[in-house]
Amino acid sequence: MLKTTTTTGKLLLGSFVALLAMGPMTSCKKKEGCTDPTATNYDPDADKDDGSCVYPETGTNDPTVSIGGETYYVVTTPITSNKTLTSDKKWYISGGVFVNDGITLTIDAGTEVFAADDGTTPFISILRGGMIMAEGTATDPIRLTTIKTVTGGASAGDWGGLILNGRATINIGATAEGEGGTGTYGGSNDSDNSGVLRYVRVEYAGKILGTDNELNGFSFNAVGNQTVLEHLQAYRGADDGFEFFGGAARLKWAVSTGNTDDSFDWTHGWRGRGQFWVVHQDPTAGDRCMECDNWEIDYMVTPFSDPMVSNFTLVNNGNNDAVRLRHGTRGMLYNGLVAGTGAGDGIEVSDTSSTWMDQGLLVVKNTDVFNFGTNWKNCAPFENDATNGTADPGLNGFVGTATGGVDPTTLDPWFSAGTFKGAVDGGDDWTTGWTLPL
Repeated sequence: MLKTTTTTGKLLLGSFVALLAMGPMTSCKKKEGCTDPTATNYDPDADKDDGSCVYPETGTNDPTVSIGGETYYVVTTPITSNKTLTSDKKWYISGGVFVNDGITLTIDAGTEVFAADDGTTPFISILRGGMIMAEGTATDPIRLTTIKTVTGGASAGDWGGLILNGRATINIGATAEGEGGTGTYGGSNDSDNSGVLRYVRVEYAGKILGTDNELNGFSFNAVGNQTVLEHLQAYRGADDGFEFFGGAARLKWAVSTGNTDDSFDWTHGWRGRGQFWVVHQDPTAGDRCMECDNWEIDYMVTPFSDPMVSNFTLVNNGNNDAVRLRHGTRGMLYNGLVAGTGAGDGIEVSDTSSTWMDQGLLVVKNTDVFNFGTNWKNCAPFENDATNGTADPGLNGFVGTATGGVDPTTLDPWFSAGTFKGAVDGGDDWTTGWTLPL
């Protein structure tokens, strides 16, 4: 009996010693993981780094160029993985920068991007299926400009601007190629989404590449109506400030300042919406404030350009007609103020667009056109409309409104409410702080 107990005790003692021996070995085993606190997947419980750390993209892997003692981070093309341009660095593009299908380019508030002066044609093009998330603020707008604003001699046409290519419908075929080889656009999804542009300023863009081959400040190519476009300025470009090539894009709070060709231009079946549009032409340059087409080759091609625009103020330089509705465009314009200089024409309608005017498919209402040689040209139905007029509201530049507007929310809920004519109320100047003056 005693012997049995002793044997059992020895066995238990041996097991206990073995466990003690194993204990230190087990406690010495370290947990592996990311041990770098600057990584996005940092594990505070990890004792041994396993090489899995993932770091936020900060531009440190981008090549750099030094200009005037300042470091600029060079954006390469194509962009094949999600990329963020941060405001703590200055960014530099040379040649065309394409954002590929399925990829998102994010630009933080306050970020500046400079186009090279190196003999290339710099531009940023969001390809079909790609997205841009550029969300500035009124106090920290995003600035896309030329490096010549730093080195000197900045002028219209120094670079190519910003291009969005979508999958919405156009009327010149299933798809088309953007001017300057900036990407294919078109499709069948009018609800396509190319991202968000808020408080973005494009300066000195609109590079001319050849006859009928010009880039703009903002080019919206078959952009869908789920894309958010708000508080944008096209400043002193060599071609159009904003151009719509088909699609159903919707643009609110937009300023076209000192652009050499048209300030707003639509064609190829644009059927979107616009509100609070401002044009301030340079006294010595600029074509039309609004040039509105269906398609210049076939006026009757469908789907017709047929947008709705409300609350616009156009300050024309008198060198040309302020608004030309032509080449078969349809559409509805409400709540406008169109200011001239005593010369030129205000609103003019031509070719088959006159037919749509007579049928009520092209409409201008609640709009005042004043101080032109001819305020209303070839558009008697508009001139005789009781909601239209020729009274001068006494604008301060482009700031000021007039009574007698229609609340556009009764036309489409996308619009913001108001019963005034014009784009900028003197008591609520939404252009302050983030736009550049003429």
